Amino acid sequence: MKKVLNNPASLNQNMIEDHSDCEACQEDYIFAMKDKYHEFSIGLRTILDCLELAEQEGAVPKLSEEWWIQVQNRYD
Repeated sequence: MKKVLNNPASLNQNMIEDHSDCEACQEDYIFAMKDKYHEFSIGLRTILDCLELAEQEGAVPKLSEEWWIQVQNRYD
């Protein structure tokens, strides 16, 4: 795990691509990311999955059930 922590990812120039009008895309929004060695992308759905896990683990404050329902209705 320490090896992963030595190469954190960050937003690449605050870039986000809107794919919400793309019927073939699996993601509505895609964030450009980078670490020390790579440039890559991560979708909003993946970020939301991470947020849900962080909430379950107590790493972030609990979000309302209404908020999660709104997110599900929008992105599922």
